[in-house]
Amino acid sequence: MAQIIFYTKNGCMGGARQKALLESYGHTVEERSLLDTEWTPETLQPYLASLELKDWFNPNAPSVKAGRVVPGALSREETLELLCSDPILIKRPLIDTGSQVFAGFDSEYLKEIGLCEVPSGYNTGCQMKDQGSACSSSEA
Repeated sequence: MAQIIFYTKNGCMGGARQKALLESYGHTVEERSLLDTEWTPETLQPYLASLELKDWFNPNAPSVKAGRVVPGALSREETLELLCSDPILIKRPLIDTGSQVFAGFDSEYLKEIGLCEVPSGYNTGCQMKDQGSACSSSEA
């Protein structure tokens, strides 16, 4: 089983479900705060490398939802600087398995690399959205 470092927003219900699913497969999951980590372009970029630039963003971030930040509108360098300066914008979770790092909880990818199978109908996204409300914190 894998030793996983799992970067998410503290108190995120979706992140808690995702972490619990990984643990149910026998993985040891160390949760860390995405927002409290000091990200640099060099430390963040490897997590995002397999994604298209526009997919580096958390679509539920207030600035993205309000249209103040448009995913894909900036260069790679500008995007990395923006994400490092405002981590709520980063697609989450960020996952470090020791042998690879990546962003997001993509069910097909998780199965492909042998971490877990996401059950049919399992919502890997924002849980508050499904309940018709917003996150209890001011940050998405």
